[in-house]
Amino acid sequence: MFQVANRTQKISDQIIEQIRNSILSGQFKPGDRVASEKELMSEFGVSKATLREALRVLEGMGLIEIKKGIAGGVFIAEVDMKTTIHGIINFLHFKTVSIRDITMIRYLLEPPVAQIAARRIQPEDIVKLENIITETPANLPAIVSREIGFHRYLARMTENPILILVMDFIDNILNDIKFQLDLGAEFYHKVAKSHQAILDCLKQKDGVGARREIEHDLLEVGKHLAKVSGTQAFDPTQLLNEGLLFDTQHFPLSVDQPKHEMIVTKDLDQILGPELSERLQRQGVVLKRIGTGELYFISLEDLSHPLY
Repeated sequence: MFQVANRTQKISDQIIEQIRNSILSGQFKPGDRVASEKELMSEFGVSKATLREALRVLEGMGLIEIKKGIAGGVFIAEVDMKTTIHGIINFLHFKTVSIRDITMIRYLLEPPVAQIAARRIQPEDIVKLENIITETPANLPAIVSREIGFHRYLARMTENPILILVMDFIDNILNDIKFQLDLGAEFYHKVAKSHQAILDCLKQKDGVGARREIEHDLLEVGKHLAKVSGTQAFDPTQLLNEGLLFDTQHFPLSVDQPKHEMIVTKDLDQILGPELSERLQRQGVVLKRIGTGELYFISLEDLSHPLY
């Protein structure tokens, strides 16, 4: 099953690669016994020291666990979300991730999450979110957990495991930052009010409103954290000006809004020429330039008429 074939590559690296690939390919499932150390030494044709070097790395990755005793050996570990998240957090801390970086990624990810939540929210979700907002924690760790719990709950409503994982480790980084800063009770009261505004939109299944409220919440939290820590805050203005973000205050790209509410400008003349421009405008075609390049967004005011 296993063998060391490439003598130019470090042997322990080959062992790591082969066992890891066998796990990722589905050959082994969580809880499966791979073999004993003695059996693996024989199969790979390596010494105990070389094998154990490889096994320590695999164990550190959270892929295997080593059990002692007669029925022991190398077993495939259950995937531990907490271990995975902590590994990513440690990596990002070493990369000196800033509050500006965190706010930016939240601003890009969480508004669409709020829109999805608005469409999927059920009565039991409303009760859970209301409890998260209104419960009175006894200490600072509980207050921070409550504030973060609201955003995590929304992420889980997407039912997307990758997004949930990403949101979890972002929130864990925020958790660490908030414990290090003296934010005060007033800050968390303001956040609770922001969350209530988001929830009010979710109750009405108002996706655009929920998106705008969560954008406001993220930016205000980011500004306050940056101010307290003496660092630079994230400002979405530059990205909006470059056409990399849509201004939902004036251009709501959402299935929650009718087509005619997405009208921004009628500058077809310069692009298409006056004759074709006039013809298209009569049929309710609206052209919006995105950014500074040659990319345009086209919308129809009235979808009942065909476009010739």
